Amino acid sequence: MLARTGLALAFLFSSVYLPAQLSTNPRAHQADQVRVMVNVHTANGQPAENARIELRGQDSATSTITGYTNAAGIADISQIPGGYYTVTVTYKLSQTETHENLAFGERTLSYTLPGDRTGSDIGSATSVSVAAYKVPDKAKKEYGKSQSALNKGNQDEALSHLAKAIDIYPQYADALTLRAIIRMDKQDTAGALADLNAAIQADPACSLAYFALGSVYNATNRFPDAQLALQSGLRLDPRSWQGYFELGKALVGKGEYQAAVDQLNKAQDFSSNKYAPIHLVKAHAMLALKQYPGAMNELQAFITQAPNDQRAASARETLDRVNAFVEKGSVASK
Repeated sequence: MLARTGLALAFLFSSVYLPAQLSTNPRAHQADQVRVMVNVHTANGQPAENARIELRGQDSATSTITGYTNAAGIADISQIPGGYYTVTVTYKLSQTETHENLAFGERTLSYTLPGDRTGSDIGSATSVSVAAYKVPDKAKKEYGKSQSALNKGNQDEALSHLAKAIDIYPQYADALTLRAIIRMDKQDTAGALADLNAAIQADPACSLAYFALGSVYNATNRFPDAQLALQSGLRLDPRSWQGYFELGKALVGKGEYQAAVDQLNKAQDFSSNKYAPIHLVKAHAMLALKQYPGAMNELQAFITQAPNDQRAASARETLDRVNAFVEKGSVASK
């Protein structure tokens, strides 16, 4: 049983598609602190300078954090305790609010403030705000109780509260996504897929639902489906390292190794924290491309960053074999 909400969410992103010699049963990763980049634009697409950003923890023990955007419409807010937050963006007379899971090491939130735009709002942060505002308070209360239950390590109680929240408001995308993640942890793939598809239908701008869906597809070897879901999520949140990481895994599964390396490089670029499994997936892709020196570097980086990981022993064995192979080839060429 996962002890914390963040671990439950991170579980989906910790499974790595690898050859048999590197495959294990990975567990979750969670950074203690979160960095949030908030990008705010006006309805006509201009950066919103001096927009006020308020992150209000949905756990009563978490304090409210505020920040302001710069001339580029960006607020960089660091060292936030991981968890669930209500994010309120206020600019002049405009205001928008969303509910966000900030359990990962780095997140980028993009907002287009309400205005007189119409069709172009579909899939934007404005549509997220509209979806969030429609959720009744009773459903939000049950959702909050589910988070508290997860914080105490009680998945079954969390599922009970999520069921009540969804009963009250069946289009509650956040609740559907969280229930899907718990269901996946319980090996209920069919239930997880049903919830994630329902979440996306309820809120097409819920990037986390797309990333979770892509991760479920990766875990079940449905790599083309994973690629499509992850690309949709990245269009909504183009700075998500988790999205690029999962997309890299999907491309490895499809045998598109160079494209996978490109996406994994992006995952590393956008991640402010060292996430060792990226190196492991990248090593697999480079081995397939016969880029042995690069693969060896990635394997060593994984071993250095995660020496106690269950996959570290297999990584060491693979590194030794590749090193021996390279040395043998070097001797033979002389």
